[in-house]
Amino acid sequence: MNKLTKWLSETPKFTSFRINRLKEFDIKHLEKYLETQSHELGVNHIPNIYLLKEDCLIVEKWPENVCLERGNSEVIVDVSCATAVLRGAHVFAPGVLALPPSCKLNERVDVYGDLDRKCKRGLKVPYEGRKIYVGTGYLKMQRYHLFDSGVQPSGIAVHMLLPASRLPVINESIYPKGHILLQNLPSIIVGWVLNAKPDEHILDMCAAPGNKTTHLAETSKNQAPIVALDKTKQKTDKISKNLEAHGITSVKVFPYNSENCCTDNSEGEKNEPPYPMNTFDKVLLDAPCSGLGQRPLLANTITPKMLLSYKHIQRKLFDAAVKVLKVNGILVYSTCSITQEENERMIAWVLNKFPNMQLVPAEPLLGGPGLANIGLADEQR
Repeated sequence: MNKLTKWLSETPKFTSFRINRLKEFDIKHLEKYLETQSHELGVNHIPNIYLLKEDCLIVEKWPENVCLERGNSEVIVDVSCATAVLRGAHVFAPGVLALPPSCKLNERVDVYGDLDRKCKRGLKVPYEGRKIYVGTGYLKMQRYHLFDSGVQPSGIAVHMLLPASRLPVINESIYPKGHILLQNLPSIIVGWVLNAKPDEHILDMCAAPGNKTTHLAETSKNQAPIVALDKTKQKTDKISKNLEAHGITSVKVFPYNSENCCTDNSEGEKNEPPYPMNTFDKVLLDAPCSGLGQRPLLANTITPKMLLSYKHIQRKLFDAAVKVLKVNGILVYSTCSITQEENERMIAWVLNKFPNMQLVPAEPLLGGPGLANIGLADEQR
């Protein structure tokens, strides 16, 4: 357990981007951007960059000997912001909790994450709670921008030079909107495994904010008829905005609860939900989950009761997914969690409840097998 906890708290050793295959991409632009960073850091080379596949770009960490002299002031940010900084993001204004009144614009500051979640917004004195150093950068906003204006602040509050993880700070805005997307490698792999083809009818059941949806559409060359569902219009508006930025026109979006996406009426309408049984060639069930696989996991407030609740939602969604899937169709199930109930035990439940379902190898397969002694045979693991 200690080994697992340590792994969860660590930042991955690389940053991954998904490249929109429908648009042009110039890797030299990124190289020049990193060269500028290298000058700021006082090093004469850039991190390793390579294409894992034509739509997946990997950028590795700065070397061990790259370091910065610390600043004189501490900026406290919330846990979500701290996690993003460790993954290579700047500090955006909504995440800032505390800033000394003496700080000046463009001053070099150290950024700390509030692990106890007890720092009061606008704190002026040094924060004495449990905190973690996440990086150093230049201050771009003063206190009145962040706390005294009476409106929700926006924009970059600290321009990060070097996160504690040593991952390069790369903002998606260095390319035109929709050209590249900062996306975790496991999420990119989901799209590869589903492998959308132009003539396949595809359902994305829990699609917001639409990152995987756009990948499916791009993989199919914007030709596969895809349906993207999520429960509220607020969520589906995010999907539509994402599709527009990526230049996607092959996706229909509906605010609809996917638990109810199947109708027993075989003559039902196929142009909008609910759908008759055996409608889709492929289904993506990227299920709501506990998220206990997102790294780095700096703090966890989920309760055992909350943790156990996810499997009930996932099972209802599975039940609907199996119904709308065609015979010999493909259903891809994914979570960003590592719990047994949401993964190995869920698959064992599916295979037991739906004898017509068969577990097939994921291609490509990155990573190790599932856990042993949790209801799956070795080959299924």
